[in-house]
Amino acid sequence: MTLNDIKHPRLKAWIEEVAAMTQPDSIYVCDGTQSEYDHLAEQLIKGGTFRKLAKKPGSYYAVSDPGDVARVEDRTYICSKKKEDAGPTNNW
Repeated sequence: MTLNDIKHPRLKAWIEEVAAMTQPDSIYVCDGTQSEYDHLAEQLIKGGTFRKLAKKPGSYYAVSDPGDVARVEDRTYICSKKKEDAGPTNNW
């Protein structure tokens, strides 16, 4: 689906507003169809992120690059009312 296919005027305006601020190379609008899901899954398989599970058809094992760190402890801050709610490995 392209931006021109969007019928909801406020949604289209919001996407255009965000695009103007972020200047993306392209915009992809998800349509939620099975064919879209299959296409995206196939792209992830080809890229090495997804692996099909033989014993569970339609299911995948997702792997990530070991160098792709989800978070860095010394730069992670948790906002909570009480310091102890932030947990032992986070900054408050």
